[in-house]
Amino acid sequence: MSKYKVCGYDMKVLHQRQLEIAIEIDRICREQGFKYSLYGGSVIGAVRHNGFIPWDHDIDICMPRKDYQKFLEYCAKHPSEKFFFSNYFSEPKYPNNWGKMRHEETVFVEKELANLPLHHGVFIDVHPIDNINPLFLKTQVVLASFWACVHHIKTGRSHPNRIKQFCYTPFSWLPYKFINKCRDCAMRVFENYNTKFVYKVAHPNNGVYPIPRNTFEDLIEHDFEGYMFFIPRNYDEFLRKRYGNYMQFPPESEVYDCCTSIVECKL
Repeated sequence: MSKYKVCGYDMKVLHQRQLEIAIEIDRICREQGFKYSLYGGSVIGAVRHNGFIPWDHDIDICMPRKDYQKFLEYCAKHPSEKFFFSNYFSEPKYPNNWGKMRHEETVFVEKELANLPLHHGVFIDVHPIDNINPLFLKTQVVLASFWACVHHIKTGRSHPNRIKQFCYTPFSWLPYKFINKCRDCAMRVFENYNTKFVYKVAHPNNGVYPIPRNTFEDLIEHDFEGYMFFIPRNYDEFLRKRYGNYMQFPPESEVYDCCTSIVECKL
């Protein structure tokens, strides 16, 4: 039993559901030849804990854009009773620039999405990794974020910044299909170029900086909760750039507040 809880459940129950999703993603990718890697804190979990960071409430996976698109298409053509891939093509009102693989036998409702007609199962975030030109990276990120914010306004949510709310609102009358196409194009503008660098344009956090392409192409297998998943071969360089001394545990006071944005939960 874990001392960490989520919505009254032992954190390990949530972890087990997410592990089931990760195993399914791994199965599909191995069978179809799609490249994927654990990402961010999930790589720390693999390297430092051989599994979940005990207090972490999610798994992050990333895929090079071409593999992400193939994965998206595969999930659309091969529907499953147990899993569903949420994205703005499978669900036009889905707000994020990245997808979520969801467990259909669970309920895990995020506060900001509670009123939207979406699938609401336990999920794993699946991030596309896009080609970038370092000179235009920030512009690429701003454009992708702009259209995501327009989408947020269209679904009836407000932006905390009134000036930005004012800027986004005139575009919110556009159809969902058009808005989703615009944000897709913003992220994929360099898709047909063999760029030296890539970045998680869909969800910029922990700094906006070019990442060498081979980070998500040259992979190794690593134990994660008794299963083998892929991580970057240069994981140490990747993690130190992103987190600093990732092997050092944070203070307990900084890790306990988990999943406060979940308003309904059935695991």
